[in-house]
Amino acid sequence: MSGAWTIAGAAVAGLALGSFAVTAGVRASRFETAWGGRSRCDDCGATLSFARTIPILSFARTNGRCADCGSRIDPVHLAGEVTGAMVLAMSASLTPPRAVLLAVVGLALIALTAIDARVQRLPNALCAVVAMAGAGLALEKGGLALALGAATACSLGLLLLGLRQVARRGGRDPGLGLGDVKLIAGLSFWLGLSAPWMLGGAAAAALVFTTVRSGRDRRLPFGPFLAVAAWIVGMGMEWGWWRTI
Repeated sequence: MSGAWTIAGAAVAGLALGSFAVTAGVRASRFETAWGGRSRCDDCGATLSFARTIPILSFARTNGRCADCGSRIDPVHLAGEVTGAMVLAMSASLTPPRAVLLAVVGLALIALTAIDARVQRLPNALCAVVAMAGAGLALEKGGLALALGAATACSLGLLLLGLRQVARRGGRDPGLGLGDVKLIAGLSFWLGLSAPWMLGGAAAAALVFTTVRSGRDRRLPFGPFLAVAAWIVGMGMEWGWWRTI
């Protein structure tokens, strides 16, 4: 029973932390600092009181619109809150220090997704946070897991950089940004030999999504697909769905 209460409490905390992570991501996409004062409307800039920033409830009460200017609130904020609750609840199903490190990875991925979805950019600082937390998760399993994670990160990173170079020399768009390569390498510290499953799943999902939106601009951010695929593969590892080191 205590475990259920722990997970429930983590989910509630995740609502607030997910809201912060996505707000930080939105601000970073506008080249603002994450600590840029109190929450405010993205359109009119009106400062929001605490009562108007209660996760999920505030969005539902205002029907997804700003009470001051009536503009539509970007659903990314609601998505960040819900995802934050899921990330923290799933992380809490494990014991510290893994639970804490997983929460760090998940919240960083939420912020990265918000930024990449808006401006197709993956900041080095957040990619580094993912890499360090991922390395901590590997080290917590032992030296062998860390070595495999580091080897996978280096191998995939060098391979993808090479493919980018070949595409550029051939006059083609590599279709993979440097930020994507850095994020893949960072996540590989955590996923180790399972990292190719993350990369394959993200590529397949992106391909399907691109096909569905045929007729529009076919360029799309790859970071959100990497984030979702990595979390699914990673939590499958954590919960023992398949054998890992």
